[in-house]
Amino acid sequence: MRQVSPLLIPGRLYTREHLKKTLDTNDATINTGVFKPAGFASVLLFITKNKTSDRTQYVDQLNQDTLYWQGQTRGTKDPLIVEHVQRGLELLVFYRDRKYEHDGAAFRYEGCFIHIARSGREPADFILHREAPYLQAVADQLPLAGTFDPSNEEDGRRRIFAALVRRQGQPRFRRDLLSAYEGRCAVTGSHVTAVLEAAHIMPYLGDHTNHVTNGLLLRADLHTLFDLGLIAIDDDMRLIVAVGLHATEYAQMYGQHLLLPAQKGLHPNSEALRKHRIRAGF
Repeated sequence: MRQVSPLLIPGRLYTREHLKKTLDTNDATINTGVFKPAGFASVLLFITKNKTSDRTQYVDQLNQDTLYWQGQTRGTKDPLIVEHVQRGLELLVFYRDRKYEHDGAAFRYEGCFIHIARSGREPADFILHREAPYLQAVADQLPLAGTFDPSNEEDGRRRIFAALVRRQGQPRFRRDLLSAYEGRCAVTGSHVTAVLEAAHIMPYLGDHTNHVTNGLLLRADLHTLFDLGLIAIDDDMRLIVAVGLHATEYAQMYGQHLLLPAQKGLHPNSEALRKHRIRAGF
């Protein structure tokens, strides 16, 4: 199925009327915040930071590569966002600060984004991340050899998406971390095994990096934020949260002590954590 992104240029302004002509559609739902054009494997998100007074006052903000977005009140299209990777859909973000910021109430096309996390409901709060830096963060966690052909962009993208879907990590590494951390997230204490993932502190480079001291057992959303460098761990084993997340639910976790394994020899390696902090810019 075709995608919309090849028809667009990131950074360019587009009105809804322009997009109707580009997509050859008269579908009235293009006037809503979430639009899935027929015949395309794409979902278009239209986001206005400052709403007019007659609209529900959602709180949305694009901070460099990270989008904090409140979904539709009823949330009927939320699955398109949350499951876009599994469904083979791209998420395209169109953003403006206010309705008439640009002529014709146009939006600036920001490009492809990836769903990172969702919380709450009706409406749900979403965190999305610009696709290119995110895919690089996932790629950094993959083996260096035999993963994908770098000359084949589509093949690489498909394989990285497959890795994203398999984010629970190598089975033995995850089992070892589940045992060491007694089946609970190192940050939240969650015991829901299905959402707990094996996060590498230093990127995976083979079996020798699948050691408990080079890992953290994290809830899926925290694993993603850790890989993106939006959270890190300080020398006192406390959580650091990036400034871009200070307006989100993750802010309350700032300074929180990790829930560490009972055996000190299984604690995360402090030097690995320091190097992760440096890579993340903390």
